[in-house]
Amino acid sequence: MEFNESFWVAVSFFIFVALVYKPVGNLIVKALDERAIRIKNELGEALRLKEEAQALLASYQRKQKEMAEEAESIVAEAEAEAKRIAKESEEELDVALNKRVELAMQKIAAYEAAVIQQVKNDAVDIAISTVRSIVMDNLNKEASDELIGKAISGIDKKLH
Repeated sequence: MEFNESFWVAVSFFIFVALVYKPVGNLIVKALDERAIRIKNELGEALRLKEEAQALLASYQRKQKEMAEEAESIVAEAEAEAKRIAKESEEELDVALNKRVELAMQKIAAYEAAVIQQVKNDAVDIAISTVRSIVMDNLNKEASDELIGKAISGIDKKLH
């Protein structure tokens, strides 16, 4: 059996592969193990970051809920305060209007009293004027002297 060159190349290739297989295989396995460890660490880190993100999200959601409740509380307080202020303003307006109505009624009563007094004074003036006209037209000298005498004698009684 004769061995040609191809045979010897094939044999040497197999021997080379056999000699190199173990050290290169160990290097490849070691590289793959290191890569697996690195991937495992990265996955762990990613999982840790995911958990932190979820915890942070939950925290922000709680804070958002608290802020929404606080905002609702503030709005409710503001509405209550606005109603209270509106009620107070309405009461103050009623009091002010009642005072103005009372003041107007007092002014009307004062004007009414003044007008009634003026009408009385005018009636007295008209009556005196009318009596004077009638007396002057109907009174003669003798009757006038007699009335003056009675008035003078009556003055004494009225002064004491």
